Amino acid sequence: MQLNKREKMAVIIGGGCLLVFVVLQFLVFPLAEKRSRLMKGLAAREKAVVEMRNMQARYQKLRQQSSSLAELLAQREAGFSLFSFLEKNAAESRVKEHIAYMKPSESAKSELFKQSLVEMRLQAIGLQQLVEFLEKTESPEHLVGIDKITIQENTKEEATLDVTLQMVSVDQAIGTASQ
Repeated sequence: MQLNKREKMAVIIGGGCLLVFVVLQFLVFPLAEKRSRLMKGLAAREKAVVEMRNMQARYQKLRQQSSSLAELLAQREAGFSLFSFLEKNAAESRVKEHIAYMKPSESAKSELFKQSLVEMRLQAIGLQQLVEFLEKTESPEHLVGIDKITIQENTKEEATLDVTLQMVSVDQAIGTASQ
């Protein structure tokens, strides 16, 4: 079977197109797709490395804060109690007679530290007395601070306030005091 010149040219062009299709379909496109997947994987791993470095820096910062907190706790007098600390300051600030209640509790324990909470209600207290009590009580040296405070005007006695305080202190968790 003899093909004329025009048919030979059509067969050559068709074969060339088929060859280009096969090369693209089975060689170029799979390689491009694999490269794309590798690039995405690399980007994900780079992101993970950056996140791990950030977490490492955060861990180091927390560890440093933890050790400085442990140093402050070691300097605090032995047998420190938030409840008795608040009672003593209330007596010194002349607000003890205004205390309606004091409720101690614990929260947020970690391996090394725990938080002691005392909620206290002061009724019919003057502003100056409240300020003096808060100045004595909020103490970075003793690791005592105000977690929450609610102040309302007392409706029964003029120029007095009703105050609900939630005081918090950091203590060493049991079992770590000797470490």
